Amino acid sequence: MTAGVPARSTAGFQRHTRATRLFASLFLLTIFTLSQALAMPVLAQADQSARPTLVIMMVADQFSYNFLTRYQDKLTSGGLRYLVERGAEFSNCRLECAVSDASVGHSVIATGANPWHTGVIANKWYDRRSRSEVGPTEDKNASMVGANGPAGSVKLMAGTTIGDQLKLATNGRSKVFSMAVSEPASLLLAGRLASNAFWFDTRSGNMVSSSRYGTTQPAWVKAFNDQHPADRYIGKPWQRLMAETEYAASTRDDYPRERPLENDGRAFPHVINRGSGAQGQDYYGSFAMTPMANQLVFDFARDAVDKEHLGTHTTPDLLILGLSAGEQLTQYFGPYSQEVEDLVLRVDRSMESFFQFLDEKVGLDKCLLVFTASHGGPAIPEFLSERGLDAGRIDPAVFTQFLDAKLDSRVGEENWIESFSPPNLYLNLDAIDNQKLRQPDVETLVKQLAQSVPGVGEIVTAYQLFTNQIPNGPFVNAVRKSYDFGRSGELFVIPKSGWVFTSQTSGTSYGSPYTYDTQVPLIFCGPGVAHGNFIDRVSPCDIAATVAAILGVEMPSLCEGQGLNRLMLQEAGPPRPRMKSAPAAVPQPDQNRKR
Repeated sequence: MTAGVPARSTAGFQRHTRATRLFASLFLLTIFTLSQALAMPVLAQADQSARPTLVIMMVADQFSYNFLTRYQDKLTSGGLRYLVERGAEFSNCRLECAVSDASVGHSVIATGANPWHTGVIANKWYDRRSRSEVGPTEDKNASMVGANGPAGSVKLMAGTTIGDQLKLATNGRSKVFSMAVSEPASLLLAGRLASNAFWFDTRSGNMVSSSRYGTTQPAWVKAFNDQHPADRYIGKPWQRLMAETEYAASTRDDYPRERPLENDGRAFPHVINRGSGAQGQDYYGSFAMTPMANQLVFDFARDAVDKEHLGTHTTPDLLILGLSAGEQLTQYFGPYSQEVEDLVLRVDRSMESFFQFLDEKVGLDKCLLVFTASHGGPAIPEFLSERGLDAGRIDPAVFTQFLDAKLDSRVGEENWIESFSPPNLYLNLDAIDNQKLRQPDVETLVKQLAQSVPGVGEIVTAYQLFTNQIPNGPFVNAVRKSYDFGRSGELFVIPKSGWVFTSQTSGTSYGSPYTYDTQVPLIFCGPGVAHGNFIDRVSPCDIAATVAAILGVEMPSLCEGQGLNRLMLQEAGPPRPRMKSAPAAVPQPDQNRKR
């Protein structure tokens, strides 16, 4: 890099000009058009009576596909096993983008589109206009309904959702409800036209909604909140569902690298807010990370089905459940923990009870059940490194300080890094101008410096994306589908497999393009769905397209997915065999080292 080169020599690129955005938009439109033209045709169901009257989409967070196989011998016949043994299971379903954040997964499931179309590029990204981080549901003009406080909306997400399309197709007669533990999950899965979207407020303990869906709540919601359902767990222990000896598929209970819940330890039993019994944000925030929070969503869904008479109308209804408790719990304890295994087993039992309720109220023969997850998740890095695998942590603050110091010595003293919200690294464009440097050159230098940091893997620059000069690699297309020229950073930084960006010294994280983050369960079960296990490579983008085909409505406006109906109606492969005995215990470090 040579100082003194006019910064405007790359005027078509610098600062993401209008020409840049126009070019990028045309490029993405071309790719999108081609993908739609090449997509597998779906099979519309000719018989109107064969269509479900109620679609229930259940979306777990940080729920790896292998949970279904690791714990299958302990699943009930009426919950997750019911879906596996009666539905169409897609065991090779993976996100197509290089960011596997929860918000990205939710938007992909609902819209059938990747971040390059929706603009939902991560859970958080840096906004240069406000010079602050924003989330995909941020809306300063929305307020909470059901409690006091700010709320969000989907105004920052482009495109329609499957719920929006159902509303449009039935002229608003269909009812579409979304409910989740977390706010972003509920809103992003719902879309703009939903009847309502509810989530658990960690300040009040209520199920609340956004003013974007109306300024009052139905009477049944108020009645639910008046019972204060979350408060019944104050001071009560969360015990294992089974004896500890039954958790042989998980690591020992008090693993040192687990991160404990607030005011609690690493081992069972867990008591939320131990010793104080106080309510408020500290209690409700911890409650939202437990299996009881998922159960609260199922209880709330029962009231919605009952009071809104879902599934009994002349037009189909859609009910979306966001089982978000696993998101933080898995980050605290890791996917091989007894806590996460217990959460999976309890989700299974909650499903069994909920399905029995649906059968009584609506009839399962009239319900299309869909189960998937927003993303998977990596193991605790030390859990891997103790077993001889390459793994570790990269502290984002230390990482950016290193880059700033190196750039100061190589180019000149400036605040070079404006923000780092993994995987997006934002350069200080004013500093580049001040030093009269070319932005592509600075990006290249930062890339070289960053890749000298232990644990940093592939990096793609904005200029490489803009000029279509990305070197061949395993994540080329995934990065393209993750990048928004108006929101993404100047560098897209991917850690090596097994490594995570986190400031924490315990627990784990998420968000990479590796299989442990991107592979998720996907099961359809209901009218017109053949049973079988399909190993075809599919994507969460296909969910909205498939549901649209089954319901006979248009796909969401930006949908990149294809209907899987042809697969589900053809001769399926044999069902996945069940384990006949308890799985082997998690290997201990000395069992995995070479001798």
